[in-house]
Amino acid sequence: MNSLIRLLIMGLSGWIATIAATLRRLLLGPTLPTWSWTTEWTVASMRAVIARAAGFSDDPLLLKVGLRAKMPVPLSLRGSVHVRNVRVGGVNADRFTPDQAPSLSPALLYFHGGGYVFGNPGTHRQFISRLVHASGATAVAPQYRLAPRHRYPAAVDDAENAYRALVDGGVDPQSIFVAGDSAGGGLATALLLRIRTRGLPMPGGAILLSPYLDLEHSSYTIRTNARTDYLPMSELTGPNDWYADRDQLRLPEVSPVYADLTGLPPMLVLAGGAEMILGDSVTIAEHAARDGVDCELVIEDEMMHVWPIVADRQKQSRAALATIAAWLGRTYLPTDSGT
Repeated sequence: MNSLIRLLIMGLSGWIATIAATLRRLLLGPTLPTWSWTTEWTVASMRAVIARAAGFSDDPLLLKVGLRAKMPVPLSLRGSVHVRNVRVGGVNADRFTPDQAPSLSPALLYFHGGGYVFGNPGTHRQFISRLVHASGATAVAPQYRLAPRHRYPAAVDDAENAYRALVDGGVDPQSIFVAGDSAGGGLATALLLRIRTRGLPMPGGAILLSPYLDLEHSSYTIRTNARTDYLPMSELTGPNDWYADRDQLRLPEVSPVYADLTGLPPMLVLAGGAEMILGDSVTIAEHAARDGVDCELVIEDEMMHVWPIVADRQKQSRAALATIAAWLGRTYLPTDSGT
């Protein structure tokens, strides 16, 4: 019963925030000039719901929803993108295949976001479907273990096992591009560091959307962009100790902003100019340049955290998909071994 009451409180909070955002926009105009009504409502409602959910993080029903929720493939892409459940490296995963994918197409190893505590590949089906459709790539999205039940290094171990399974299964490492949003972007970066440590063949590159890379939460943009993002300030004013112990927060696999990136493959980093952890993306791009890694940083003005997912109707979201597809086209060099 308590779980149902909490779900009702979260839903009510979202509706109240939406009404407040409507009145505020009518009186004062949009929060940011490029925001549509839909974006305004989405950011306001998500901010309220996530703030409430942060206080209910140990609720068993919410945890079950996070692990089992499955979004459908977008109606416009049904029949064009095919999704099936597979086992990869000992964990469940969604495999995405666009219709008429080229025989030598890149393969995305995609890690979903959710702060390392929430979500599964099913919560990201709509975005990953759009991504593979736009890029012509295939994708595998593993259901890696989540904190606080499974703390570091469980997620990185699962990511490594998934990568090894693809390579051992005959996929050319140079055709694999690790990717992810938010915590998934942090996990993708941690995987690159793990691959280098283990001496495994490097993938072709990495695509990071609003990556969560500093679990000490030291970026100044957490405060300066709090008004234009939906991440919970209560969770970002102190270090993240739900994923890793406090004395582990500066380990490169936990907070890649502290890593030497030497030897990593090309990286594409997309960040929103209005998001709270913008500083993470700026720092990783600076460190990539320092360490001789090819890194393209794209900052989309006035966009919030992982805007291509949460504000998919914005023109900036369509532009992000086009940017990824173009970068893959420039970076992926097919070989005779194919995928």
